Amino acid sequence: MTRTPDDHLQHHRHPVRRVVLSIIKWVIAIVGLWYVISHIHWSDRVTIAAGVNIRNVIITKATPMSVVAVHHHVYVLDFRRKPITVRLPDGKTIRAWATHAPIDFPPTLGLPADYLVQSHGKPVVQLGFLSLLTHSKPLPLLLAFALLGIPFLITAWRWQRLLHVCQLNLTYRRCLTLTFLGQFYSTFLPGTTSGDIVKIVYTGRITGQKTKSAITVILDRVIGLVGLIIVGFTAALVELLLTAHTGAKGADPVLLHVVMLTGAMLVLTGIGSIIYFSRRMRRALGLDYLIEKLPLPEFLKHADRTLAAYRGHLGVIAVALIASVISQAVLPIAGFLAGQAFGMHDPLGYYLAYIPLAVLAASIPILPPQGIGVMDWIILHFFVTRSTNTASQAFALTQAIRFLPIIWNLVGAWWVVRGNYSRPHVEDLDELTQGEPAVSPGA
Repeated sequence: MTRTPDDHLQHHRHPVRRVVLSIIKWVIAIVGLWYVISHIHWSDRVTIAAGVNIRNVIITKATPMSVVAVHHHVYVLDFRRKPITVRLPDGKTIRAWATHAPIDFPPTLGLPADYLVQSHGKPVVQLGFLSLLTHSKPLPLLLAFALLGIPFLITAWRWQRLLHVCQLNLTYRRCLTLTFLGQFYSTFLPGTTSGDIVKIVYTGRITGQKTKSAITVILDRVIGLVGLIIVGFTAALVELLLTAHTGAKGADPVLLHVVMLTGAMLVLTGIGSIIYFSRRMRRALGLDYLIEKLPLPEFLKHADRTLAAYRGHLGVIAVALIASVISQAVLPIAGFLAGQAFGMHDPLGYYLAYIPLAVLAASIPILPPQGIGVMDWIILHFFVTRSTNTASQAFALTQAIRFLPIIWNLVGAWWVVRGNYSRPHVEDLDELTQGEPAVSPGA
């Protein structure tokens, strides 16, 4: 059969769109990483105290410096490419390159410890990224890694409850297997086959109920995202209330923004859910009439009827949402432990408020895989804005909450290597358009 010009246009449109989307993702990743890495100090730093006299010039402002070496309480500092503000012997105050005239410091210079800003009688040393990793505490990282296995167990149980509403009786073991498998494919074989597609295709093959399987996976993902938003909103609100109770001046603007953003998301989600599931609202807005009369794919009509089954099982939805909140709180708690390993001292509430929002933003489809560059920037903004942490600590925290779960995702490789679950393709979802009639609301 010959192809029409429209067929050729459609054939070439998708590769171009994929290339453009890939370019956008790479640009976002590179720009985000460049911004974060530009704020990281790889070597240790100390601060020269204001008023110190060095080679007949007086340092007028506290000046952070990179440490080259330490020899018996003498800190060898790197003055190359370093602008400093000093008062010259003639009384003139200038800001110039340390190694250029009229300052003329050598490239490296050793200073006694008492020339530096101190705390409890010792110079305050800001660890560089490499030293930060070397001095990190392994026990909190191990605890964080162990905790991150819990969400897989909860997610599989939550999904099994949603499957039961549609009379799809998968064993918990099978649900757990498909959960690990989906995470493996999403992480290590990204592209046209996401983890959700893997779960949809194989659940449909096992149960013979393709439409219902798809809806349960999608609904499970939505409930998971709502749980993530609830964790962030609740933690940020509690921290704001605690701050107000202690009499601190002014609300933390970052926390306030998190409360406003996540609160708006929850309100919109609640309104949308009420409109969609309420029979009265659907009749008033004519949703049922539009769905039946519009030339929509049969899959969407079947999906709508399948979702109607959950109207009579609000208890299952409530339990699934509670399980989702517990599951989504694990990653911020693991992040808190990782932060402790890297010398961060923020309260747990900040991790519960900030990390869910970073994960939510990084999961937007147009962004790079694993939110590379995006999550790094968001964590940097949240944890360094208040000047309580360094960019190196924020970057190390981001890599912990990114790569520790990835290690757990490797578990799915067990079933892939054994050949039990070969990689499905996105074309397999075409079967959903031929899905069976969905369960009736009163089933």
